[in-house]
This record gives sequence, C-alpha cells and structure tokens, in this order.
Amino acid sequence: MHLKEVAKAQYKPNQAFPIDGFRAKIRDQLGTVAQREHNWDDRESKKPSTVALNNAKRLMEELLDSVISAGYSWLTPFISSDEDGHITVAWHKGEHELHLEITDHEVEYVTVWGIKIDTEMDVGVLSRDKCIPLWKWLLDG
Repeated sequence: MHLKEVAKAQYKPNQAFPIDGFRAKIRDQLGTVAQREHNWDDRESKKPSTVALNNAKRLMEELLDSVISAGYSWLTPFISSDEDGHITVAWHKGEHELHLEITDHEVEYVTVWGIKIDTEMDVGVLSRDKCIPLWKWLLDG
C-alpha cells in the first residue's frame, strides 16, 4: 500500500488531527496581515482589503480541507500582502513554488520551477478543479 493511501485511509474529518494546528497557523498569519495599515512597509503599500482577507480565509480553509481529504500532506505557507492590498500565499517544495494572489474578485496562481519566465513559470486563474492538481505538482517538487 502506498503511503498516500495509508494517510487517506487514516483521515477522519471528526478526528482531532493536526489539521487544527494547521488552521491555527493560517489564522495567525492572516491575523498579522489584517493588522497592517496603509504604508505598512514604508513604500506606500495599501492596507489589505477586508474582502481579500475574507476571501483568503475561506480559500485557505477549503484548500486545507481538500488537500487533507485527498490524502496529501499539508505544507505551511507563508502568508503576506502586496503593495495593492492583495493577500499573497507562497509554498516552496524542492524546485517547485506555488504562489497565490488573492484579490477582492479572484485568485491567481503562479507555478515556478526555475528562473526563466517564458519556460519555467505558469500563471492562471485558480478554480476548484485546479487545486488538487496544483498541490500534487507542488509536492512532486
């Protein structure tokens, strides 16, 4: 039996699994980002939007649940905000990086597996059907 099958078989949604610790880390990072005011970085960056923060919270909870339910391991992301007040989320695994930019209206993803923009990076709009394939790609890094 594959290790992924073992992890999937042992997961039970009502179980006090490390998922609670993962949720707490996400909540803590989003809480820190939510405290930022305009010009938080002395570069005139905007205060993170409340809508983007709420979108990020919802997305991260759904992504965590999907990843664990599919039997994959979770990697704790780095969560921040950018100059436009959008929420940024980044994971690194080996040579693979997955970045999300969460705005008031959509979520874009960037996959990175090298330094050449034209041949080693991909950009797209995140949809539910892309979440697990992107996660699998990240873990294969």
